[in-house]
Amino acid sequence: MKQFIPLSPWRRPPRWAQVGVLALVPLVPVAAHACTTTYPGESANLTVDAWDDPTAGHLISNWRNVGNVSFLWGCPSGVIPVEARASMPGLEFVRSVSVDGVSYPAFGLRGQPQSPLLIFRHTAASGSGGQPSRVQPFDIRTGSSIGGLNITGNTRWSFVSIAAVSRGGEMRAVPDLSLGTVTHAAPLYPHLVKTDTYRFTANLRTKTCSINATTVSLQDVSVSDLAAADRTAGERAFNVVMNCNGEFPVTMKLTDANAPGNTGSRLTPTSNATATGVRVQLLRAGNPVVLDQAWSIAQSQNGNQDIALSARYYREAGAFRSGVVEGQAVLTAEYR
Repeated sequence: MKQFIPLSPWRRPPRWAQVGVLALVPLVPVAAHACTTTYPGESANLTVDAWDDPTAGHLISNWRNVGNVSFLWGCPSGVIPVEARASMPGLEFVRSVSVDGVSYPAFGLRGQPQSPLLIFRHTAASGSGGQPSRVQPFDIRTGSSIGGLNITGNTRWSFVSIAAVSRGGEMRAVPDLSLGTVTHAAPLYPHLVKTDTYRFTANLRTKTCSINATTVSLQDVSVSDLAAADRTAGERAFNVVMNCNGEFPVTMKLTDANAPGNTGSRLTPTSNATATGVRVQLLRAGNPVVLDQAWSIAQSQNGNQDIALSARYYREAGAFRSGVVEGQAVLTAEYR
């Protein structure tokens, strides 16, 4: 009898299966770091104290900034462009001027052709040192934009400075006047805006100098002191007092009161003179003056100032007779 032994069916050995696990993480929105605050608007009050006739285009004030130059706070590091736009309807463009090698559009008060000219510049920077910055002329008609400054730190400056330059010729004073506003904005954060206000006053002074009339009496000399032509005697130093209201260049000139075309050093005798062959000779710094020829004083004094001169008798060639010797001169100061 055959016995059958049941065999288990053949099975493929199991393989280890690799199972990949995919973890699904819900996405949570993350807020971008943005500038959070703008500083309040400030004012810039420019007051000019100057002469009324400086050279055209000459800077007659310091640059004046607003009280707080900061614009944005809580900003991320990086590039944050800023813009500035002006609203100053009382100003009109006059011409461009060069200050320290930079060309600025210059504006005058509308309807006041003798007002000083005003120039502006826009600055963007960081609130900390060692950061990039940019300064450029500011045209109130078009405004300006500054970008490309990769700044580390959370503060951004944006401010417009104002200064005054001479128009040329005589200018007129300007009482305290509101010029208008400059508004700062950041295109990346349009809700953050700062508006600064500007005022202007010009106190202008007219240069004035006065010269005191001076009478100089020479001591009598004897005929023997002037025995020959070209001899001199009786020299006396004296001062003419000039009083100016400030410090500025002055040009001086002596002329013969009785012969304006005289270019020598000896004065034409007046009608009171009775001597013959003798004149009054004028000197400055020990040398005979040249009448009708100017000399310069680099800076006048504020107040009294002595103009040092001297006078003496001078024997002319030809007939000679003793008597009264008198001459008159006019001293002129020019300061415009």
